[in-house]
Amino acid sequence: MKILITGSQGYIAKNLAKKLSKNFFCYGIGRGNWKRSDFKKWGYIKNISGNINNKSLKKFKDFKFDYVVHLAGGLSPNASILKSEAKIKDFEKNVLSTKNILRYLITKNIKSKFIFLSSISVFGNNKLKKLEENSKTSPISTYAKNKLKAEKLCSDYNKKFNIDVLILRGTSIFGPGLNRQIIHDVCEKIQSNKNVFFGSGEEERDFLYINDMCDFIQKVIKKGFTGLEIINVGTGKGTKIKKIIRYINYKLGGKLKPKFNKQGLDINPNRLIPNMKKTLKYKWKPKVSLYKGIDNYIKWFLRKNKND
Repeated sequence: MKILITGSQGYIAKNLAKKLSKNFFCYGIGRGNWKRSDFKKWGYIKNISGNINNKSLKKFKDFKFDYVVHLAGGLSPNASILKSEAKIKDFEKNVLSTKNILRYLITKNIKSKFIFLSSISVFGNNKLKKLEENSKTSPISTYAKNKLKAEKLCSDYNKKFNIDVLILRGTSIFGPGLNRQIIHDVCEKIQSNKNVFFGSGEEERDFLYINDMCDFIQKVIKKGFTGLEIINVGTGKGTKIKKIIRYINYKLGGKLKPKFNKQGLDINPNRLIPNMKKTLKYKWKPKVSLYKGIDNYIKWFLRKNKND
């Protein structure tokens, strides 16, 4: 079975390729300049370095893929707090890249099954305790709005061209090797003796360990799917950000008293916890608990800093 993974040099993509390559033939496309030795070590047979556009995709003209896993995407919601150019870049990475890969499918790989990694943030400030796939979407960040636009493209192409599409609304994915997002930022700040954090600290998130996310996608590929479906992927359990900070502070031996600058409250939903019923048909459940995952991350983080 041949699988094309977009955003090939990204964190989730690399870990997924490494896992899938034990059973399948993995190919990649994504921005950056990888040498053959670079992509080989992650399990890719072939990788195209470049944006996801017609010019780059033409290099796969002789390939027929069974699955396309579209992991290329924009920055996290918090990025727009810091980067004024995020809106344009995020649209290009999340919406245009999705449109380009779907066009490629209908001209070259119409029989490919398409997996799109969206985000649970498309729900926005929904007040439900557990978000179901058919709950109302009301994105409030640029990132989430573009993810929802990309979902709409997937739905349109399914209806018009009968492409099998599975949309995965992922929660906060983390693990060793990730050099960004909340857990990494907290580790960096505590090590630098900084105690000011974004938001209020009351935000509640569902954290999913990278190995569990990759395991779920592998189970989906092995079982298969037809038509159009949307599935929430997480643990179904929420933890407040301030609790995460306290735990990491303790594990790193810090004595900081966290302060929150209230920035980003307009683009960060208060609570994003999914209902996980739909994952049951794939006989999957997360294996790594949040705090075990954080412990693993801290060990990696300390080794990395020691070697730098």
